[in-house]
Amino acid sequence: MARPIVVFNCARNYEPGSIEHDFPRMVEACEIRLTEAKDGPDLAAALAEADVLIARRDYVGIKTLELSRNLKGIVTPGVGVEKVDVQAATELGIVVANSPGNSITVAESTLLLMLALAKQMPIWVAAAKAGKEPTSMMRGMELRGKTLGIVGLGRIGKLVSGFARAFGMRVLAYDPYVPSSDVAELVSLETVLRQSDFVSCHPVLTPETFHLINAERLALMKPTAFLVNTSRGGVIDEPALIEALRQERLAGAGLDVFETEPPDPKNPLLQMDNVIGTPHGLSHAFESVERCSQMTQENVLAIIEGRLPPYIVNPTVSWRAQKVGV
Repeated sequence: MARPIVVFNCARNYEPGSIEHDFPRMVEACEIRLTEAKDGPDLAAALAEADVLIARRDYVGIKTLELSRNLKGIVTPGVGVEKVDVQAATELGIVVANSPGNSITVAESTLLLMLALAKQMPIWVAAAKAGKEPTSMMRGMELRGKTLGIVGLGRIGKLVSGFARAFGMRVLAYDPYVPSSDVAELVSLETVLRQSDFVSCHPVLTPETFHLINAERLALMKPTAFLVNTSRGGVIDEPALIEALRQERLAGAGLDVFETEPPDPKNPLLQMDNVIGTPHGLSHAFESVERCSQMTQENVLAIIEGRLPPYIVNPTVSWRAQKVGV
């Protein structure tokens, strides 16, 4: 019997030997193929014989899915599924699953950005490289006693809240889908923005949260406040953020995500001394990659065995694999 076929898109993201190292059970059970084909007929052709697609950074939409008649499942190797048209997949009977194993690393990275902003790390690093002594006006701030506002109190938001409280911070949070919390004071989004010294974004990117932090809402923040985003770039209206920083209506920003990725080196945000930017990679740690890899394998092996995956995103799907067999 032919082995099930698993296709990885974004082949550029996988170094030689990495798939064998990170996904040994999948490699043993399946035939692995890689592609750089983009959404549409080209990607559909690459998926013509595929049972499962491992979808990373490139979009996978209805133009591909309607033509992928053999495809039974799509698995993302991280928590985000915004690059997959989940609604179209569900309507076509394709199961979608994610691999939410990087929550701890992302939460720690949020604190890393907060601390780096608070301590003005870019200025201190530049001074050291230039052989300069510190001046009397080169000073940072303490986190203790400050207010952190969390937008999106899911897995990562809750972890960030716990870390912040350990630093002696007051924690506010906005999440319309969380009725109560023992780790943060639930308030309106406007209250989070007005009262916080640091605002940290952790919502899932959906049409509802696209540009949730826009010009009007940025204007509510203190001019001494910092904005941190380790969720998805589209949560923040980037031109509005650039303008707010240029007008000194914000103290700075820490960003691991951008609206366009990889970030354009000419992006004004990357030229600002009060912005710390990283290319959507702070979630990469030995432990988080291992957890995500294990979850990805569990999802794929379940799908090829005709079982719903443990980390299913669309549980209401009328699954085509149950109709036609695997």
